[in-house]
Amino acid sequence: MAMIAHSMRVIKVAVKHVNPSQAPVIALDQPLFALAKQIQWKIPEFGEDKFVVMMGGLHIEMASFKMLGKWLSGSGWPEVMCNAGIATQGIAESILSTSHVTRTRRAHQVTAESLFILLNKAYNQYKASLLEENEHCNIPAFADWKEERATKSPHFHYWASVLDLELMCLLLVRAFREADFPLYVDTIRKILPWMFVMDPPNYSRWLSVHYRDMCLLPSKHPDIYNHFSDGAFVVHKTTRVFSSTALDHAHQQVNAVVKGEVGLTEHPAAL
Repeated sequence: MAMIAHSMRVIKVAVKHVNPSQAPVIALDQPLFALAKQIQWKIPEFGEDKFVVMMGGLHIEMASFKMLGKWLSGSGWPEVMCNAGIATQGIAESILSTSHVTRTRRAHQVTAESLFILLNKAYNQYKASLLEENEHCNIPAFADWKEERATKSPHFHYWASVLDLELMCLLLVRAFREADFPLYVDTIRKILPWMFVMDPPNYSRWLSVHYRDMCLLPSKHPDIYNHFSDGAFVVHKTTRVFSSTALDHAHQQVNAVVKGEVGLTEHPAAL
């Protein structure tokens, strides 16, 4: 905790030198975020009115995909991915634990697309059967039909929930890529109940704190909130659309460049 407090103090001095009127903003992974929040609550120098502490977006994304992997565990999903030729059995199993975030993201994009295609196909067949019986019948809306089917079939309900959860995780990615802060906060709100259901205790506990902090930004730090709403809560490394990355994601990319192939010391034996 002392090291985090020292780092926050150094950041505070640096930000004050560059922009005296700005409250420092830092992004941390979950364990360090927990320490930083405890420091904020205990030491007035780093109070919530003087510092904005964020949970790293990349780590939230990874935790969300891990939660989704836990929901898919035992469902036969890895076998489906393997039989479809999308991934080997080993890679499909590793996706459940989000060992490789890009690969995991892609796998769930493919799964969500497939489930939605199957869902639409089933709905169209349902409509066709109704019209065959009575051309003038009232056809339920897609959402109503989906809800009704979910109440009647546990199997349908499970895979519909998988699709909903996958779309939720992908919305988080979209919020980062499009620098859409309202979408980011709203998606965090939707993910939080699942965190409690799937029981990753650290994220369910501290993501709630992060969500609360983001909701309080307009009153505690209106200037930062305005900048975040303009897209400054992510890093824009290029001018291309849909290319923004979370703060901790960009930081890790910079670290990879700095370290190079042989680390900071440039001695392979030190790796």
